Amino acid sequence: MQKCRLEETEIEEVGSFVYLGSVVSGSGGTGEDVASRIKKANGVFVQLYPVCRNLDISKEVKIRIFNTNVKSVPLYACETWKTTNQITRRLQIFVNKCLGRIVNVKWTDKITNEELWRITHQKSIEGQIKRRKWNWIGHTLRKETGGIEKTALDWNPQGCRRRGRPKRT
Repeated sequence: MQKCRLEETEIEEVGSFVYLGSVVSGSGGTGEDVASRIKKANGVFVQLYPVCRNLDISKEVKIRIFNTNVKSVPLYACETWKTTNQITRRLQIFVNKCLGRIVNVKWTDKITNEELWRITHQKSIEGQIKRRKWNWIGHTLRKETGGIEKTALDWNPQGCRRRGRPKRT
């Protein structure tokens, strides 16, 4: 760890830190952030076990509670993620496990993901992330001209790469 000075204050350089609930790392990857979000969402889902076991509450209400209280945790700020197959697969596995628990599907039951989504009226996580990204782009494009959001969309870094194959570091 290195220490930097800003005016009279020493600042410690760290590999990663949490800011507004998101893990910010030096590599800029979203893998650590998604893993921490899944852990947080699992903690919320564990608190909702009594609701899942309650036979007086309908399946539709349980799924609605799941969508608002649990699924919103791992998908927070997913509009800004660089989504990879690994990230969407990890999120989809978590959501499928939770949905299976809500509708009381045992691990021995043979049920496809599409069937589970049809029963619970859900869409794939990949589709939901894409939808959120498109909504965010539309929101950004409707902002006034000269705003920092539009400037970021139009930003074009100048310069060119060096010749040859990039060196591995």
